[in-house]
Amino acid sequence: MKTKQIVAYYRCSTKDQHYGIQVQKNQMREFVEASKNEFEIIAEFEEHQSGKNDNRIELTKAIKYCQDNGSVLGFTKLDRLSRRASFLHDIKSSGIELKCLDMPELNTLSFGIFASIAEYERELISTRTKNTLAVVRLTKTLGNPLGWSKNRQKALNTKLEKRKAWLDSNEIAKAKQIILLLSSHGKPSLNEIARNLNIQGIKTLRGSKWQPNQIKQLLTEI
Repeated sequence: MKTKQIVAYYRCSTKDQHYGIQVQKNQMREFVEASKNEFEIIAEFEEHQSGKNDNRIELTKAIKYCQDNGSVLGFTKLDRLSRRASFLHDIKSSGIELKCLDMPELNTLSFGIFASIAEYERELISTRTKNTLAVVRLTKTLGNPLGWSKNRQKALNTKLEKRKAWLDSNEIAKAKQIILLLSSHGKPSLNEIARNLNIQGIKTLRGSKWQPNQIKQLLTEI
């Protein structure tokens, strides 16, 4: 079996606390090592840029490197490339082979689905940020109108950050794939989704098994 050459691309934004460059490098190297010579890394490109910024000098270099050498563009998650569907489709149409670690069975159909999901997530993040800033501005204007103590606010922020990290995790990426697969065969019930996630060993934020009410909440967030 001929070893495939991977050109690895890593990206994180300046505000990214949970998915830094080194984490992505470790995951890529663990994947290559586990592939038992099916893949090898021949070049690595990295940059600190927002996912909504399409002016990616290092990504452009990585794609050109793949085109010139017939290599595979490797990355850990689809949103490391972009959260904008049209930009992702431009990369796909460049003719290079893509290898996404958290979606090993990525194909033309699933790529289109997850590109749309990535853009939808970008829109949600933008909305959440605007809402948070609005609350902050109101608090500064009115002087903590909700009467929250600093400790209570800090605890809430920690809880929200923990949940955001969980929603961005590989576990939830797998859950999305399962939900999309079930949805492609009809409209699955909350019980059916919960049962399938539990069979696959995917845990809730607290490490417990899924219940229908938790699935209902998850569907509003992914």
